Amino acid sequence: MRMNAVWPWLMVVSAGIGLRVGIASVSPLLDRIQTELGVSTAALGLLTAIPVICMGGLSFMGGAVERRWGLLRSMRIALGVLGIGLLWRGWANGFAVLAMTAMLVGVGDALIRPLLSGFIKQTFGNESHAVMGLYAASMGIGAALSAYTTPHLAVALGSWQWGLGCWAVPVLLALLIWTRRPVPANSPPPRTTAAPRLAAMGVVWLTLFFGLQAGVNYTVVAWLPSVCLAQGTTASTAAYLMALFLCVQTLSSLLFPLLLGRMGQRLTLLSLGFAGVTAVGIMVLVMPYGGWIAAALLGIGTGGLFPIALSLPLIFSKSGYEATRLSSLSQSGGYALGGLLPWLTGVAVPMLGATVAVVVLCLTMLIVLMIVIGKVTVYQRSLRRA
Repeated sequence: MRMNAVWPWLMVVSAGIGLRVGIASVSPLLDRIQTELGVSTAALGLLTAIPVICMGGLSFMGGAVERRWGLLRSMRIALGVLGIGLLWRGWANGFAVLAMTAMLVGVGDALIRPLLSGFIKQTFGNESHAVMGLYAASMGIGAALSAYTTPHLAVALGSWQWGLGCWAVPVLLALLIWTRRPVPANSPPPRTTAAPRLAAMGVVWLTLFFGLQAGVNYTVVAWLPSVCLAQGTTASTAAYLMALFLCVQTLSSLLFPLLLGRMGQRLTLLSLGFAGVTAVGIMVLVMPYGGWIAAALLGIGTGGLFPIALSLPLIFSKSGYEATRLSSLSQSGGYALGGLLPWLTGVAVPMLGATVAVVVLCLTMLIVLMIVIGKVTVYQRSLRRA
């Protein structure tokens, strides 16, 4: 009985750990890959861009896949696709193979994320938003471990290919864990129709919320080292600041359920609070010697906003299937918006400088995010009255 209660949590954590390793493990080896394969920097950027493009373009298919094969079978298929993509990297003898593996990683990620949201809603019900903190933290743990250990694994295994390919192990382990859960007999996925108002209004606000918080996070991840270097920080210190940001972000997501319980599940207040902490972190970033404080504040803020963004589609849904469909739609547009914002920062950097561009764009996004939080709250109240 105790194992049956623990197993769903293990399913969530195992799937979450594998979601970011496909992208995070590549970054530390980009220089070595470029040297050995002789590809351009632009082509090299595709290895991290392709998965994000797939997440933005294919996440909407999560609901259709669940409707065709059911939630558990769909998750197993998606984990299998992700595992094959990572394992294939062990035999990557050319850039074309690496690009194909990046596409498989993106397809697997794009399907797993909304399906996992539906599973959490279906399994944990009204407590599902608390599980999202653990889910978000598990993704951060997977990203941090893969980013740090991949170069060491490449040296130990004598091959950068298998330094990347070995990250199929946690994904295939997650597949085994999900296979352990039997599919109930004669239980086709529920067919339910979302309220028209949800399709017309809720998806818009939830997509903006998801995309704006993701955009702030991606912008900080992409440009924090450049901002630190522009202010005279050494390269090693900039690396430590990035590590601090990622560690605090993971810890913030991990502690999110505890904070949510103490706050009486006031997601609106928490959303505004985490957005405010992020804004303060952005402003501190321009101050002399403010890098350490800024990295910590940015980690706290973005680490709290992410599980809230994952939780909102579940709160607006009545069933696991609705949660999958709404998560599919909001994450598809959200990842597209989130991936665009770091690029806009890059366009502004030559004109304004790295520090000013990051501060202006992030503060603008956060102001818009606070407006969206208000709109989401008003819409939620209107649904309750209806």
